[in-house]
Amino acid sequence: MGFSIEELLEGYKRRTYSPIEITNNYLKRIKEMDTTLHSYITLMEERALEQAEKVEATWKNREKMNLYGIPTSFKDAIDIAGFPTTNGSKIDKNNIAKSNAEVVNVLEVSGCITLGKNNMSEYAADVTSKNEHFGNVLNPLNKNRTAGGSSSGSAVSVAAELSIGSIGTDTSGSVRVPAACCGVVGVKPTTGLIGMKGVMPLSWTLDHIGVIANNIDDTKYLMEALTGTKYGKFDDKNGLNDVKIGLPNVYFNEFNDNTTNLMMEMVINHLVKLGAQLKNVDVSFLNNDSLKLSRTIGTSEITVGHNEKYTLHKQSYNEGLVQTFKKGNNILAFEYLNALKIREEWKFKMDSLLKEVDIMITPTMPILPPYIHEEQVFNGKEYEAIGDYMVRNTSPFNFTGHPALTMPSGMKEDGVSLGFQMITSYYREDLLFKTGKIYEQFIK
Repeated sequence: MGFSIEELLEGYKRRTYSPIEITNNYLKRIKEMDTTLHSYITLMEERALEQAEKVEATWKNREKMNLYGIPTSFKDAIDIAGFPTTNGSKIDKNNIAKSNAEVVNVLEVSGCITLGKNNMSEYAADVTSKNEHFGNVLNPLNKNRTAGGSSSGSAVSVAAELSIGSIGTDTSGSVRVPAACCGVVGVKPTTGLIGMKGVMPLSWTLDHIGVIANNIDDTKYLMEALTGTKYGKFDDKNGLNDVKIGLPNVYFNEFNDNTTNLMMEMVINHLVKLGAQLKNVDVSFLNNDSLKLSRTIGTSEITVGHNEKYTLHKQSYNEGLVQTFKKGNNILAFEYLNALKIREEWKFKMDSLLKEVDIMITPTMPILPPYIHEEQVFNGKEYEAIGDYMVRNTSPFNFTGHPALTMPSGMKEDGVSLGFQMITSYYREDLLFKTGKIYEQFIK
């Protein structure tokens, strides 16, 4: 397939192809490939074709729809009326949504065609791509390595060209981590920028809607529809001469493997060639308690959120969630409130730091996507749970709420792409798209 949003819109304009034809092609491809990849839980063939017919009938007014005929998908934590929202769990297999989530309505009004609902880690509580109920989601770049999570199906559907874009959720990195593992673009916008109505909460103070797509432009177009903001067009004639890049002094470079360090050296060299200015920034307040503080908030909130359901369905939860709830029940109110207090302090510190630069860059993960059987990784000092290690660099920006985007660096190892992360000030997603677009053009 290999279409971008711009290419599809131009093809529709010229009538080279039609929304019905494109939708049928995507549905056929999903049926052929997804029996092994497991990126979808629910394929909405009949609904998608009905949508395609309706969209096609409005061809003369297509310019009113910015995403006319664009095939998309949604993580199965997002409600679509008349279909189950399983949340990746057999407990909710009959949980039929009564109405669409806000994000579904917004994209469908913009002309998107919904192909189906994507597989995910059970209740979005894991960053690996394992799901014992609906099948483990496989990384199309290397099936021996994790596809990441919890929005694993969303990332795989985009990477395998089973959708043009997908909407996921991100609580500690659940859009950016799988996007990085699968070699695509993933953005977590500013906290609260996109409404969460009709989306299953994991941690109500850390949750974000996020977008996954194959390139910066497609990500930008989907974000424009979701936010009602025009982020502009970016060309590379001036490169990044007016962009100041922040390089963190600690935390994000402490536990990287050798390949990740080489990748970051390459990214920095590319940015300098593009004219960017570099500035060292002090993130020493982000000590190794960062993940612990996020976990205190997230674990408390998921435990409260599942309290009633867990009482009724104890035997049906996976062991990882059972252990999470046990930890949640042992977290003191003081610990939770103290984490919220520190969060407010860190939000101010991070925002002050980001006002000194336009973009801060980090590796998206300190390591290559782990092998699917790996449970722990040695960080140079001790063995650490693989999930904690994978979200080490993404979680701080759910904690502070700053927008962050992962994109492919241009370096590959063992078939998988290495991603780097860009972070910017609140509501400056335009800077992420500008820098990302110019970098993307350079490496191509």
